[in-house]
Amino acid sequence: MNTAPKEHICMNCQYFRNDPAFIEAEYKGLTALSSAYGSVRKDDGICARHDEYLSAYDWCDLYQASAT
Repeated sequence: MNTAPKEHICMNCQYFRNDPAFIEAEYKGLTALSSAYGSVRKDDGICARHDEYLSAYDWCDLYQASAT
């Protein structure tokens, strides 16, 4: 069960990167199958802290609010 405050999701964390260009740079060859610009990816991204691809709506105890 998610016990984190609703705003403390990965999408709002400073370590979360979901820019399509960044994802394509991290996953070489992704464009051979698809594109990080596709709607299937939705808001998913990469956690720079955990080095893991995950949903924007996940959460963890290491959340740090984004500066923006």
